[in-house]
Order: sequence, then structure tokens, then C-alpha cells
Amino acid sequence: MSNDLEKFIRKNRNDFDEASPSGNVWKNIERSLPAKKPAKRFTITDVYKWSAAAAIFFVALTSVYFLFIRKYSHEDPTMNTGPEKAAPYSINNMSMEFAAEFREASEAVKNKQEELRSAIASDPELYRKFKSDLTALDSSYRVLRDQAGQTVNPDVIIKAMIENLRLQSELLGRQLMIIHEIKTTKTSKNEKNI
Repeated sequence: MSNDLEKFIRKNRNDFDEASPSGNVWKNIERSLPAKKPAKRFTITDVYKWSAAAAIFFVALTSVYFLFIRKYSHEDPTMNTGPEKAAPYSINNMSMEFAAEFREASEAVKNKQEELRSAIASDPELYRKFKSDLTALDSSYRVLRDQAGQTVNPDVIIKAMIENLRLQSELLGRQLMIIHEIKTTKTSKNEKNI
């Protein structure tokens, strides 16, 4: 069958090459194609409008963050943040077995902080250095306190809070020993000089 087709094509080849399709064929093909949609062109005013909308949206989100979210998610940095501030909040949420230990540890920290403040009243630079040492422990204490309020079983976190308070108390005790050593060396030097 393919041989018959080939013979027919060879025989009528000249007729195929000379004949051209009518103009209606091309018109029918053009009608069957989908219509061209004009391309959307952005002008500079469109770009300015979208930029202004984005800027307004950004300002609105930033305002919401600073007015509401940040206000309620962070503590006031001017307030005293230590175990004495957190003690009533934490004691109300813990079991009786931990409350006594917690109260004892927080009172020890509070008393040593007051003793440290009075001992270093004459040397504020040394007090700032000591305060920076306590800041790391105090920040970890605040993180633990926040976690204790959010967990279902806070006993492990409360134990960690009590241990943190004990570490703060030990650190304050060591700082007090350093202050007493500094004072004794100053007085002994003064006595030797006399």
C-alpha cells in the first residue's frame, strides 16, 4: 500500500508544487487561534502606588508591634527584676514542698544583695562589675520562671529555679568575701604605712 502512495506522489508531484491553498484556509486558521490579550504594562505611577501601600502596611505592623505586642511581652526594664519581685508570683504556683526551699533561697539572695549594696557603697565601679556577674544568673532565672508558668508539671523547673537562687546566693557570698578581703588588705596597708 505504501508503494502505491509513493507512486501517486511521484506522478503528481508537479501538481502539488504548483497549487497553493486558498486564502480562506489561512483566515480559518487565524479564527481558530485564541485572541491576543494586550500585555499589562506597569507605569511608574503604578510602582509608586504599590510602594506607598507597602510602606503604609509596614508602618501599621510596626505600630501594632510597639503598641501592643512588645508592651505585654517584655517586662519593664526599669523595675527591679530579682527573686524578691518574682517570689510572690512563683510561690503561688508551686507545691508546698518547694515553697519553703524557694522562700529560703530567695530571702538569702535578697539579704546578700542588700549586704553587698551596703558594703560597696563607696566603690560603685566594683558594684557594677559584680552586678554584671549576677545578670546572667538572673536572666536565666527569669526564663525559668516564665517556663514554669507555661508548663503543666513545673516541678523540674521549680527545682532549677531554686538551684539558680542558691547559685546566686553563693556568688553573692563570694563577692562579699572579696569585698572583705579588699577592705582588710587596705586597712593592713594603711597600718603598715603609719
